[in-house]
Amino acid sequence: MILRDIVTIVLIFIGTSFMVIAGIGVLRMPDLYIRMSATTKVATMGVGSILLAIAVYFQELGITSRALATVAFLLLTAPVAAHMIARAAYFTGVPLCNLSIADELKGHYDLRTHKLESICFPELELHLPDMQVTKLRIPTRSVVSGKTLAEIDLRRQFNVTLLAVCRGSHVISNPDGDVELFSDDEVILIGFPEDMERAVELFQTTVND
Repeated sequence: MILRDIVTIVLIFIGTSFMVIAGIGVLRMPDLYIRMSATTKVATMGVGSILLAIAVYFQELGITSRALATVAFLLLTAPVAAHMIARAAYFTGVPLCNLSIADELKGHYDLRTHKLESICFPELELHLPDMQVTKLRIPTRSVVSGKTLAEIDLRRQFNVTLLAVCRGSHVISNPDGDVELFSDDEVILIGFPEDMERAVELFQTTVND
């Protein structure tokens, strides 16, 4: 009996401590994204410890099974809920803390579909510092719409290479000359900055211009 009471008290103390830390984190953390970390990880551990204390104290099958099921439910749902809230906050423009060094998600989300891009080329710019990687969407009635890569011939005209074509959820990596471009396709290009400007201008030119 005494051991059971000691374990129960320890678990309640641990749970309460975690929840107090979570509350302090909500008050003290500088932006929503870090506060989400405090509320999910720490609060989940806090609530979980208290539920375990309940299971230890009562030692009944019905109470123990409900407590363990609730702990499992929290562990499964809290991270997902936090991710969705933080993701929604990011899309609506909730700012990062002004002490943040970099926004590694910037430019990697499709703001229309809210999907993370399938292809990311940060290492190319790291290993090829003189080159520029550009991602752009082909506008409606673009002069390149309906043409194949062989017909456009980016390498000969602009010294620019097309790395991939993103068409909805389908990605065509390292496309060959037979690939045809369409309006609303996303293309990823690499080349020297001065050449890239001329290539981008071509893609953005429409038949009405």
